[in-house]
Amino acid sequence: MNSQSWKKLFMPKIKIKSEKSISIFGYKTIIRPKSKNDIKNDFYWRTDKELSELDATLPINLSFEQFERISINDLSKSSQWSEKFSIDNFDKKHIGNCMFYDVNRWEKSCEFGIMIGDKSYWNGGYGTDASIGMLYYIFNETEIENIYLHTLKSNIRAQKAFKKAGFESPKHIKKGRYDFIKMTTEKNLWLEKFKDIKIKIIPEVEQD
Repeated sequence: MNSQSWKKLFMPKIKIKSEKSISIFGYKTIIRPKSKNDIKNDFYWRTDKELSELDATLPINLSFEQFERISINDLSKSSQWSEKFSIDNFDKKHIGNCMFYDVNRWEKSCEFGIMIGDKSYWNGGYGTDASIGMLYYIFNETEIENIYLHTLKSNIRAQKAFKKAGFESPKHIKKGRYDFIKMTTEKNLWLEKFKDIKIKIIPEVEQD
């Protein structure tokens, strides 16, 4: 039995997602499960050059039909290493996406990612609000205790938003040709800092 097989055999069992499909209501945003209705926006955002540059990647080179097939297939699967969400405003307009991924069950950690794809909602506090809602969900509904993210060193706007959301300890990281800032947050410190925050986590079946 190789090392990877041993790791799977003795993998710690921790809760990494809610038992029910939920939505998270913040002050400006609603974080909800992804759906087929998001695919057109997701395709547009993934082919946008500016958004891709901020994500340190290249625009996808797929037709809409190809992207749609892949997205529908992804929606049908459940991962034990990640969870994806869409971000709506209070008018239920899809404005972005967020996720946590690369769950490490031994360290009880994961990486966080977010994108406000609708540029008309930039600089309006929507990214900060969604980040806070996502962290609230992770720290209250899962057993993950440490969260980190990477953002481009040049993306000062994002770094300010993440700091407002409770990420700290910026550290310079070099990955290939990109310079990143790694920021982290820890469960107990975050919950103490945001103990007065009013976030609602509502199962889908209870929503109007």
